[in-house]
Amino acid sequence: MDLQLHQSQKADIFTGLFQHIKLFTEHINVSFNREKMFIQAMDNSHVSIFEIYLPGSWFDVYNIDVEEAITIGIHSGNLFKVLHARDKLHQIRIQLLDEGDDTLQIDMTSDNTEIFNRHFQIPLMDIDSETLNIPEMEYQAEFTIPSSTFATLIDQLKMFGDTMNVECSEEKIQLCSESQDTGKMMVEIPIDDVLSFAIEEDRELNLSFSLSYLHNICAYSKLAKTVELCMSENYPIRLVYSLGEDDAKFVFYLAPKIDD
Repeated sequence: MDLQLHQSQKADIFTGLFQHIKLFTEHINVSFNREKMFIQAMDNSHVSIFEIYLPGSWFDVYNIDVEEAITIGIHSGNLFKVLHARDKLHQIRIQLLDEGDDTLQIDMTSDNTEIFNRHFQIPLMDIDSETLNIPEMEYQAEFTIPSSTFATLIDQLKMFGDTMNVECSEEKIQLCSESQDTGKMMVEIPIDDVLSFAIEEDRELNLSFSLSYLHNICAYSKLAKTVELCMSENYPIRLVYSLGEDDAKFVFYLAPKIDD
């Protein structure tokens, strides 16, 4: 297995993908087949799931020389420590030299003689987890806004409560949080000001989600210019960060809060 990233922007994104995973889980299985790199993991409380899709064409070199998919278990914190040691001018090369190896080789090299090359080995582990088959579905409402704008709103709403209540209809999108101690914050997002919007005819949605989890999800807002939110009654909200061309994306599913 041989993966290489030569472009600085994509190397930055790849590093950023692993920066905050520890907020959700410490251990991840990373799967590689001939078409893509794929990660799926659930947080320790079983409230959220995230998925990372990086097609082979997203990499400068993507060579998987076996027929069956390769799955390796990694401590996410260790991987980020390695990637965080990267200089902006470093290219990244990730290798599994032998399918049965228990270490992952990561090399960071640069043609600039002032930048020292770095070489790492990360121990691999066996992680017992099954990949969930999340079916594609038609959501009752979908809208897209700048990811930085959404992150700012979540930060502000979190100061007024621990739950974000969403009201969505053909006329408006309204976000609200409140508590007895701090009061109430409500923000109305004009339909004309979102980047895209679709909702079933005559549909009105009233949903609630944990602001703590949304705050963690928004830690990735710098990786993408926009975030797409997809919602249906009694289903997890789906948040999608597009990572550029070739359908590379970071997807989160967050279960709604249910009133007792």
